[in-house]
Amino acid sequence: MKNRDKGGEREVIIRRRSKKGHEEAHGGAWKVAFADFTLAMMALFMVLWIVQPRMELSNPSYGDQESNPLVDGGAGIFDGTSTSPLELDGIPIRPAPRQERKERAEADVSQRYGSPEELKTLAELMREVASEVDALANLEVEVVPQGLRILIKDDQQRFMFERGSATLNPHFRKLLGVLAGVLVKVDNKLIISGHTDATAYRQQNGYNNWNLSGDRALRARQALVDAGMASDSVLQVTAQADVMPLRPEDPQNGANRRVEILLLTTSAEALYKELFGDSYGHARVSESGATYHGETL
Repeated sequence: MKNRDKGGEREVIIRRRSKKGHEEAHGGAWKVAFADFTLAMMALFMVLWIVQPRMELSNPSYGDQESNPLVDGGAGIFDGTSTSPLELDGIPIRPAPRQERKERAEADVSQRYGSPEELKTLAELMREVASEVDALANLEVEVVPQGLRILIKDDQQRFMFERGSATLNPHFRKLLGVLAGVLVKVDNKLIISGHTDATAYRQQNGYNNWNLSGDRALRARQALVDAGMASDSVLQVTAQADVMPLRPEDPQNGANRRVEILLLTTSAEALYKELFGDSYGHARVSESGATYHGETL
């Protein structure tokens, strides 16, 4: 502001500085941008909150810090304390425990069981897998002179087969499945037999307890094969009807209904082949006469 004298009069000149830039810096535009940013962040958090439960359901390993060290800020990755090695693409690999690695190494190795101690170990393994499917009440395993006797039976709540049929109960199919997982690693041959109680079962077409017990034994064999056991592991499938009851004093007792699997020792298998194979002495009769083949007694 300047004052000038002109004939005793003063001229006042006022210069006003523009405040345009200052007003723009403190205007309301930034508030709109900040509001948009805040709304976007809220939307992002809402999406993450909705998606997280689905990730946990679809990925069983989600949140498992042992198999996914990236959880909780990636603790242990860069500080040198992580026990999970990472591949080049960053996917963690969980090292198998020693026992797991041993089982994998022996997965394709089969074994022949012969001594009582070996058979007892196999029996304990079968009880263990039966326990995993809640079927201990349906399994009895014992060492016998011929090998290992595996008995599969009903309990108070569950029948192995529907009454009067060879339809296998899903619970027992699961039991046979876990037993097949054990037998697939066993070289010993098997004999499977079906048994009924003494309640007469007859149809007009002649179907009776013999047919029923044989069909049940065949169904058990098929369930084992379907679960991965080699089909040539079974030497024989037999029908026993009610002639070999577990409770002879009560032949109609449901405990007599069962399927038995006999795992043969080497000597028992050799005896079986002598009885049913071509390795024993025998006579053949033809038009030219009788001839004897085999060792001289």
